[in-house]
Amino acid sequence: MENEGFLTKFRSNRHYISEIAVEGKRTSKFFFQVAHYDQYITQVIRAGNALTLLSHTLELTRDNFWNTHYFEDISRFIFWTFNKSFLLALEEIITSLPLATVSRYIQLLKENPEHYQVPFTEFAVQELGWCTVKDDHFQNNPSVRKMYELDKENRDVLLEVLEKRQNFFKEIADEKKINVIKPTSVNAGYTSFLEILKPLNGSAKQTLQFLISQSAAAGFEYDIFTQVSKLSNNKNPYGLNSTIGAVIDYFYQLGYFKKAYGMEDILKAYFYYSGNNIGILKVFLSEFRQDKNYQKK
Repeated sequence: MENEGFLTKFRSNRHYISEIAVEGKRTSKFFFQVAHYDQYITQVIRAGNALTLLSHTLELTRDNFWNTHYFEDISRFIFWTFNKSFLLALEEIITSLPLATVSRYIQLLKENPEHYQVPFTEFAVQELGWCTVKDDHFQNNPSVRKMYELDKENRDVLLEVLEKRQNFFKEIADEKKINVIKPTSVNAGYTSFLEILKPLNGSAKQTLQFLISQSAAAGFEYDIFTQVSKLSNNKNPYGLNSTIGAVIDYFYQLGYFKKAYGMEDILKAYFYYSGNNIGILKVFLSEFRQDKNYQKK
């Protein structure tokens, strides 16, 4: 790397490898100061922090990690050696990310399956070029192999969760295509039923199938997840309202719906999904738990 300037090498070597604090945690720099980098790396990993070969650093938090302003550099120039607790916190945020953001993150992670994939044109940026030299050195050192293994493991996990989130939006789109042909008096602007379900194994569709199967196994008179025909007077058949209330409330109490949604929101989304409806919803909500048929269910 003859083109690298002396000052760049000097600065980069002074920060041969740097700790990235996660949620404010920092470790001792003793092993770094005596150039025992393998012990320093092990210490940082044990603390659940990340690492970089750049001379400038930032602190990682569950909020700024998913900040689009930072993520490109985070995906390219940081070893993701943080622990499972921080990983779970990052996974939780993914469930609220919009589709456009999710798609961009997936693109960046696929472009950067590992750190320091520096294009040739960027070698003009002297420190990045020198970082690749340091990276080659570490890759040939078996005592720091854990840094590379954990980085790849964490990237693979988050990429998988992001792709599940992307597929979730596809499921929502498919559901809307199906429901558009269902006759319903419920405003089509209500939240999708899949959107309010907590995903099982990363899939809200799987949660829905579980609810349907458990409802069927309970042996109710009506299959409330399909549209039940009304009577000739345009009223629901006897017992349908209490069955809907019992099933939805049961799964609500067990926590299968996201906490941000109350029973009214859940029932409106259910009506849109199933095509069923209940007369005056607010009256039903205030009374259904006292209904004798509900209590029998």
